[in-house]
Amino acid sequence: MSDEINPPSGPPGGPPGSGPSPAPPAAPPASAAPPKPAAPAKVNLTAEVDSPVLRAVKEKFPQAIQSVSFYAGEVTLLLDKDSLLPVCRFLKEDPGLRLDYLSNLCGVDYPDREKRFEVVYHLFSISLRHRINLKIQLADQEPAPSVVNIWRTANWHEREAFDLLGIPFEGHPDLRRILLADEWQGHPLRKEYPTRGYDRDHMKLR
Repeated sequence: MSDEINPPSGPPGGPPGSGPSPAPPAAPPASAAPPKPAAPAKVNLTAEVDSPVLRAVKEKFPQAIQSVSFYAGEVTLLLDKDSLLPVCRFLKEDPGLRLDYLSNLCGVDYPDREKRFEVVYHLFSISLRHRINLKIQLADQEPAPSVVNIWRTANWHEREAFDLLGIPFEGHPDLRRILLADEWQGHPLRKEYPTRGYDRDHMKLR
């Protein structure tokens, strides 16, 4: 008989007779990546839209409209300057249109054009919920007709365009600066005005 003693089975350092360690559980299968969302449909931002205001102006003032443009569902009419006041009065007073709110009036400078400035009028009907934009073009120092007698909110809008771009408004009751000091020289939103302004103006504000 052999005197050799066999060691107990089991993992090293484990209790005798414990046997091999169980295998770790298998990792769950990787889930499939979610499908990519479909690309949004392309939208034609310059598509024509139906506008009762545009139809009314075309019918009432066919010679006043120089061009019509569409963008993002809004309609913009470029008008002959001399037609601006009668068109605006019609848009406000006609019971089927009632564009009683001048929500904004602003100037835009295109220095390379013969008529370098555009004045843009954003009109809205509070009761009927429709809108239209009007534009006129002006040469430097050419006055625009004031619409203060049609929409009183134009008072400050026109003063701002005068202050920042130097656009005069004929018939305005109190045309003077509204944002800058009265002694300020120049008009900061003109394209030739330096981005950082003039040192002489900065000194006046200290």
